[in-house]
Amino acid sequence: MTSQQISRDKTKSIVYSDDKNLVQLAGQEAYKKPKKDTELYVNDVEFIVLDTNYGDPTGLDALTVVNPDTDVVSVIYVGTDAAAENGKQDLLTDAQLLSDLTLRQLEAAQDYFNKMNKKYESIGGVKSVTGNSLGGPLANSVAINHPEVKSVTLNPALLPKGMADPNKSYDNITNYFTNYDVLTGTLIALNLDSRIPGKRYDISTGIPVIGEKFSILTNNHTGYIDGGKYVIGRDGEPGYGKIHDEADAHIMTSIWTGEPLYGGHSDRIEINRDNLNLLAEALAGDVTTRLGYARDYLTNSQEIAQHEGDRYSERLSRLQMIFEDSFENLIGNPLFIGITSTGHRLTSEIDHLISLVNMAENASKSLNGVLNSPPVELVEHLFNRSISVESIFGQARNQLLEFKQEIISLTGFLQNILHKEIPELFSGGKETLEDLLVNEMLAHYEIIKANTVKMNSHIAEFQSQVGDLAKNFGERDSSLSASISGGASVQHEVVMPKKNDYVLETSDHMLIGMKVKEIYLDGSFEVFKGVSHRFLFPLLGGLTGLAFAIENTLEVISAQIKGAMNVALSGTVPGKLISIFSDFDDKIRSYVSSTLEPIDELAATIEGLRDGLTRLTIGFPALLDSFRPYIDSAIFDKTSYSNIHIYNVSAMAIHEEMEMLFDDIVHQLSQHKGNSIQALCEISQRVKDNMIQLRQQVDRVTL
Repeated sequence: MTSQQISRDKTKSIVYSDDKNLVQLAGQEAYKKPKKDTELYVNDVEFIVLDTNYGDPTGLDALTVVNPDTDVVSVIYVGTDAAAENGKQDLLTDAQLLSDLTLRQLEAAQDYFNKMNKKYESIGGVKSVTGNSLGGPLANSVAINHPEVKSVTLNPALLPKGMADPNKSYDNITNYFTNYDVLTGTLIALNLDSRIPGKRYDISTGIPVIGEKFSILTNNHTGYIDGGKYVIGRDGEPGYGKIHDEADAHIMTSIWTGEPLYGGHSDRIEINRDNLNLLAEALAGDVTTRLGYARDYLTNSQEIAQHEGDRYSERLSRLQMIFEDSFENLIGNPLFIGITSTGHRLTSEIDHLISLVNMAENASKSLNGVLNSPPVELVEHLFNRSISVESIFGQARNQLLEFKQEIISLTGFLQNILHKEIPELFSGGKETLEDLLVNEMLAHYEIIKANTVKMNSHIAEFQSQVGDLAKNFGERDSSLSASISGGASVQHEVVMPKKNDYVLETSDHMLIGMKVKEIYLDGSFEVFKGVSHRFLFPLLGGLTGLAFAIENTLEVISAQIKGAMNVALSGTVPGKLISIFSDFDDKIRSYVSSTLEPIDELAATIEGLRDGLTRLTIGFPALLDSFRPYIDSAIFDKTSYSNIHIYNVSAMAIHEEMEMLFDDIVHQLSQHKGNSIQALCEISQRVKDNMIQLRQQVDRVTL
């Protein structure tokens, strides 16, 4: 297509392509690498691809487009594309931008601009350049050398050191930074953003998550997601929805002039019928649509919060189960499995241990029957020494019974932890067990919901009032025209817009915002730790001490039985004589073995229990610290809250942008002398104030 084919008579003066269109061309359309003569439609504006420059040896990818309605020609520089034919050169250029080298790709970008500027000179040449990422410095480098050319970039990389003059303002360059872009965030953190010349405007777009999809980082950088929507949840689940995430939609411009509103108010306009109609159309169109998105986001947030409330029992049960598993795994002894329930195995095992004492005692009685036989009495007489073991088993039995009672006390303590202290973690330290955070959030969301309806009704009424006044102005002009031509007096009266009150409800909930979650967590966790330490450690100390005492008693039993055997089977003359004429020594060894076998089993079991109790005593503080993140998640599920966060920040971004828009509306209406316009100005100010109040309320349930 030649410049002659493009040129046509125009009824309006040529204006630069607006920022919204250039941002979308750079962040979305350029990466599709459209072919020559392709028709692109951006925000209902047609662009035709005049020329492409793909596969350049330097890595440069660029295209030239024209708006056939205005004949404005724009060059679009494609950002970093490692997958392109010479994409490695993009990566090399990205790295070299940190230096003061003269870069081949920047030179190629200038050459391409010169070529296109000359080719389409007959229709005014290239009026604007744009680019995202690496495309940003390519566009800005051109604009530095051509002050008459407008450059609009999205999340641009920096220029090589020394290329831009820090003392120049470069008013022809506008850079839009999105708030979740890693590249621009890093440049700002390193104080390198000063090497991006021109005006910088921050826009609220992107998805504040890094989680499961690395592609989100790329989407946040380019400003666009495939399909234009980020999906949250699954269809049919509570809170399922889509975030409309397109960078150009977040660039706020004047309803009347198309000027970006970041540098201040738009130029003054005349308030007449046509401009009032433009305002009414915008209110009924884009304003209503975007506020509808915000309403849907908040509805989805409320659904998620309600779902969290509905699954309170599930969250509580999961937290209790995690504590039980952590407690039992720390001990590391299978006998402690189920220790948190009244029907656990350990008390039955202690009963078994007591039965082992009884078994050993019975065996010792048989042993004593032999030891008290006449031959041994002879030994006792000769050595003046008593041999009896029956009396020493009572102490072991009593100690085991005491150990069992302490285990029952430990189970009772753990039951209290599970069914009282853990539920209190949800209540923020209050005595009444309830899901305090979720209840607070839900109560606050109900107020937000009511206020959203009220504010949207206010805007709808304002739109109707603007439309009615525009119609009234038209009727007045017709009446004035008729009076002039007919000589009659003007029979028309301007109707005053009614200033209805739309007072939003205040909320006493979430007064310190989502910090309340941390406060609940910190306070509840400290109480939980205090109770656990205060009651558990004395129990553990008592049980460990009893285990040691039982082990000592068993050692005494074992020593006395072995001592009795040694005396009875000693190498004395009487003993040897007895063994010659009987099976006395075999009987003693057999009874001793029957007595010691249950004692040894009992001792090994007690030692294992003591080791587990020692591990628990040492490791319990660390167990509590590791339990805290689970409490955090149980108080409000992290994934659910992450989704609420995404919805809420997206809604607040729209509210903030609408505040900017209404601020400009107030500005345009504020200095008009007509009473009806002044009334509209006051109404628009009230709308803006309500929008600020609603945004602040949403912020209170946003991390």
